[in-house]
Amino acid sequence: MDKEITLERFAAIVDAYGASPERWPAPERSAADALLAASAPARALLAEARMLDGLLAAAPLEAPSDALVERLMAARPRALAALAPAAKPRGLFRELVDAIWPYGSPALPTGALAASIMLGVALGSVSEISVLNGSATATAAAETETGDRLISLALADVTWPEEWIQ
Repeated sequence: MDKEITLERFAAIVDAYGASPERWPAPERSAADALLAASAPARALLAEARMLDGLLAAAPLEAPSDALVERLMAARPRALAALAPAAKPRGLFRELVDAIWPYGSPALPTGALAASIMLGVALGSVSEISVLNGSATATAAAETETGDRLISLALADVTWPEEWIQ
């Protein structure tokens, strides 16, 4: 990257990768070096980053205590099967339901499906079905041939009856 970088970008690089230029992104390394040579604020940012790197390097590394490891292992998420009490053998139907809906009880989605079917049947039984006939609209109750026309529409019959074409 032969472009110049801004002081803000240099600060982001130093914050993310530390004061060592070897850890900086290779495409931006030469531009960062050029900014360091030309900018006193950039050199100040690098000096602060070097102090932080030194403090982090001087911090002692300790292995976690056995008590901490035990607390962390006890608090980890575990599989639901491990938490559930011993279950009775399950039948083929229950295994099939679990394969289709593995998210718990299927009562809610089953009820929603049944309600939507009943709503569709109820709305379908009280509404009038209209068919476009040229430029006029005829209702199913007014025409005797509507059933044949609806079947033609439902089956996507591309040969239209002669009276439909005007």
